[in-house]
Amino acid sequence: MLDHIRTVALNRRGVLRAAVVAVAFGGVINSGLSLMANEMPAEPATKPERLVVRTWGGPWRTTYGESAAASFTARTGIPVEFDVTDFNELQVKIAQSVSAGSRPPVDLVLTIESMAFAAQVQGLSVPLDPYMIESRADLSSLAMPAEATSYVNVAAYSQPVVYDPKAVTLADGISWDELLDPKYEGTLFVTNTFPSLLFPFARTMGLDPAKDDLTPVFDKIARIKANIAAAGDEEEFIAGIEAGEVRLGVTLVGTAMEVEGLKWVVPKEGAVVSAESMYVPAGLPEDVTYWAQVFISEVLTAENQSKIAAGIAETPINLKATVPDFMKGDPAFPVTEAEIAKYGIVVPVEVEARNKDRWQAAYSAAIQR
Repeated sequence: MLDHIRTVALNRRGVLRAAVVAVAFGGVINSGLSLMANEMPAEPATKPERLVVRTWGGPWRTTYGESAAASFTARTGIPVEFDVTDFNELQVKIAQSVSAGSRPPVDLVLTIESMAFAAQVQGLSVPLDPYMIESRADLSSLAMPAEATSYVNVAAYSQPVVYDPKAVTLADGISWDELLDPKYEGTLFVTNTFPSLLFPFARTMGLDPAKDDLTPVFDKIARIKANIAAAGDEEEFIAGIEAGEVRLGVTLVGTAMEVEGLKWVVPKEGAVVSAESMYVPAGLPEDVTYWAQVFISEVLTAENQSKIAAGIAETPINLKATVPDFMKGDPAFPVTEAEIAKYGIVVPVEVEARNKDRWQAAYSAAIQR
């Protein structure tokens, strides 16, 4: 197990992918980053005294410091400092800065994709220039989804079915419908946000979340109510599994690695794959905006992607990165396009954001015990 991962605060994504995306969809969202520029912009004559990057603490701060920050400073001479303010709190501060016309509190934000998308739609971030990403030709399809114009995904993670092999036996190739079996009564953990179950169950039923009525999916989720022992975030999963109150559940694969002896399986329909993203806040001086994008380019090099994958146990976006041994052959860590297609359920973030409020309300009602 990756002991160094234990230092991170486990509830860093307590609102995982169902984070507040209070946005108005009154216009058409631009197509992907690849349409936004056609040549490398000129380097500005000035450099900032430092670059302030928002990240999580623990291995995130350490890993990004020893990888992208180190190579960025060596290349540019610009020191990097980290801000570990909660990503929800920080985004509120950025919104206040944009509204007031003042400089935002950080120069670059590492966050979850739903928050990066919200920042884009709310005008809190600047459009990114793909020509500044030197390794753009080596990136997987997860890096620059069609909805993204002002952020780039820099790492990915999945939510498989995790279980205690001393109490439960799960075979490879099971379906998500396995969670409906009455033999799991009172032993199942589910997340308190909808993506981890909604999208897998929609796939088991052959329904398209972007087009179809998902009422049958919520009815199906409600059928597992008797099996649910607890619902919550990563920290609550670990507490329940260690106390013996939970025997299996749906959580981040990185969370599963926190508890000695746990195993996990990606059902045959796949598991939800989510991403961590970077964006540059609006309202920065032009030179800072430029060098912040240079930092993003450093994050996405094969060398730094290799270090980040090993340091935080998330899959690299650069296809030329060295995949850690513990990820190889594990469907919970899909890296290549073929692996993503076979094992991943990647949901367009715009679809999720547009339906977030009503889907969350329906999901909460379905799992309420």
